[in-house]
Amino acid sequence: MQYRREESFRYEFSEPLKSTFKIIRVSDANVESKEGEMYILDISAGGVKMNTHLELPDPNKAKVEVEVELQLAKKNLDVQGEIVWKKSFGRSYHYGIDFSITETESQELIKILKEHIKYIQTKKEHE
Repeated sequence: MQYRREESFRYEFSEPLKSTFKIIRVSDANVESKEGEMYILDISAGGVKMNTHLELPDPNKAKVEVEVELQLAKKNLDVQGEIVWKKSFGRSYHYGIDFSITETESQELIKILKEHIKYIQTKKEHE
């Protein structure tokens, strides 16, 4: 499965957004992993592209479900999704995560993301 680039709204962070994630399921087994550090490179209503130094299970060999903590526009959101691709990137890894959310949740995420973009722009103007 490839990362969906045809989505209508995708935001690429000029500085990757620091965040955390937990593995919650591998194949059919529930898992309670520790929080891992990640950097969100880009985001859409459908998912994120992220970077981490942690090597996670290969999504081609096992279904890996995660919970991502997003902090956008000073709001915290926990979003579940599935890792759909993995690429080695120097000493770290890039992963594509497809969110498992409803259309309503997707629209809410876009709204919050737009608020975050305005917040960042306003913050830069006052520096």
